[in-house]
Amino acid sequence: MNMSDEDVQQRLRDLFSDERLAVGSTLNPEAIVAGARRRRRRRQLMQTTTGMAAAVVMLGGGLTVFTIHDKDNGAAFPGGDQLTMGAASSSLAQPGPGSSAPAASAPVEQPNPTTAPPHSTASDGPVKPPKSTAATKPPTQRKVTSGSLLTSAGFGKLRLGMSESEAEATAGPLRAKEVRGTCTYGHADEGAAVPVSTSVSLTEGDGITVINPSGTVHTPEGIGVGSTEADILAAYPGSTKDGSAYVAPVSAVSAYRISVSDDGSAVSILLTSINQSCQFS
Repeated sequence: MNMSDEDVQQRLRDLFSDERLAVGSTLNPEAIVAGARRRRRRRQLMQTTTGMAAAVVMLGGGLTVFTIHDKDNGAAFPGGDQLTMGAASSSLAQPGPGSSAPAASAPVEQPNPTTAPPHSTASDGPVKPPKSTAATKPPTQRKVTSGSLLTSAGFGKLRLGMSESEAEATAGPLRAKEVRGTCTYGHADEGAAVPVSTSVSLTEGDGITVINPSGTVHTPEGIGVGSTEADILAAYPGSTKDGSAYVAPVSAVSAYRISVSDDGSAVSILLTSINQSCQFS
């Protein structure tokens, strides 16, 4: 049965006034009841504070698990709810009279952001390759200009493709004319038509197919008597070797035939139609 403070005080007065106890003059019922009330409030406060401190510690330990990550540098920070609730819990966890404060949890160590690599001071432009100190120029071709000019079309006034009648009308009658098979061979004398005596080969269908000057000549590209094989190949990269001569195409229908000696130097040049069948007179 629960008794109020007044009932307790009355019972204590009746008890202390009993002559058999002989304590009425030394004990005060109000002081005893007041002391009991203080002890009861202290015990209730200690129980309440201890329960709240335990709840705060458990809540704080659970909230430290949840973190958010910064999207830019990956560093972890406490969530906004955790900071708010942590501040509230710290204010609620004040120790009461006679109670000991709970141990503070260790702060979460924040990782250092990744150090950015130092900015390169090198130029962002393309890296230029080192200049070569070795000579890269091909050997200079020696130009020959001595003698008469033999072009890819003809010599003097004679032209590839001229018929026999056209050739004789231009250079006069052909000397030492000789017919072998389908080919006719002859010589045009030096004069107004040709600078030096010139042998020709011709057919009825193709006209003049070979023009072979007897004197010294040179080509527009600077190849002539004394030119080396290197000079010939430099002037006419498409040249091919045919026996002791180089065949150098110079147009769609004509080529130079450059004869060379044993030491590789040019000794004579003639003009021929491509794919002709007459001999080189």
